[in-house]
Amino acid sequence: MKRIFLVLMVAALAAGVTFAQEKRMYSDGEIDYAPMAAQFELFAEDDASSLKRIEYSIDGKDLRVYKQPLTFSTEGRHVIAYRAIDQSENVSKEKFYTVVIDDTAPDLTGSVNGPVMVEDQKVYLTSDTNIILRAEDELSGVDTVYVNLDGSGFVEFSDSAYIYEEGYHIGRAYAVDNVGNRSSTYRVEAYVDNTAPVVEINAEKDFLRQQGTTYSSKNNRYSVSAYDETAGVDEVLVSIDNREFSTYTGPFRIQEEGQHTIRARAVDKLGNVTKDVRMSFYVDSSEPDAGIRPLLDEGK
Repeated sequence: MKRIFLVLMVAALAAGVTFAQEKRMYSDGEIDYAPMAAQFELFAEDDASSLKRIEYSIDGKDLRVYKQPLTFSTEGRHVIAYRAIDQSENVSKEKFYTVVIDDTAPDLTGSVNGPVMVEDQKVYLTSDTNIILRAEDELSGVDTVYVNLDGSGFVEFSDSAYIYEEGYHIGRAYAVDNVGNRSSTYRVEAYVDNTAPVVEINAEKDFLRQQGTTYSSKNNRYSVSAYDETAGVDEVLVSIDNREFSTYTGPFRIQEEGQHTIRARAVDKLGNVTKDVRMSFYVDSSEPDAGIRPLLDEGK
């Protein structure tokens, strides 16, 4: 019984490793995908008069005699038609193979959800900032996204992450598609700032402490200062005598007699808020009662 055996196979891929990612074939169960480096080998066997030649056609073009593995120079969908002919001019049934060539690396983008500030090309975050990486690939699809934080080595990245350690960090990331195409490595520097500003309330004149009470002059002036060495101060707020906090605009006086409390807080540009600081004192606005009395020598 005469039989011609005809097979198409991937003969070889690019030698070695590119960016530590091997080029490879991939199938989603319906479509085969291959990198540009892929080669496709045709071979046939004939158990009678022996094989004479193999013919092939790519994308509907004229038939050619097969001599060496087939390659592609353009991305996209390609169809290989092929058949075998033996020495007795018997022609096998024509077969078809479809493959999508993918030579484009994934497109990797990053975003954040939560506190973030970009200033002078520097990125500031907090530990509550959710870092999101997304990769897209129109052909074979994304296989894996890899990240490297502070030189600790590349590891697989799921969807999002947080950086809990305060301070300066360097992050690197790249994406690989299902046939081994790798994106460029993206690098970003960021500062994680979880520290609220330092805030102080200052009185222009010294207080007088007498018999357990702290006294302040009605002419005293009070100011609030705040400092944040990383993200910077965004807003300073003050409250007098438990009223609602309002934006601090400059030095002020409290001239109404009685006990008073000033509270202050500051917010940096990432939303870190200080604990309230407070200053309490008694304003003495009453004028002294002056008088006169004679001093007599009772012995005269």
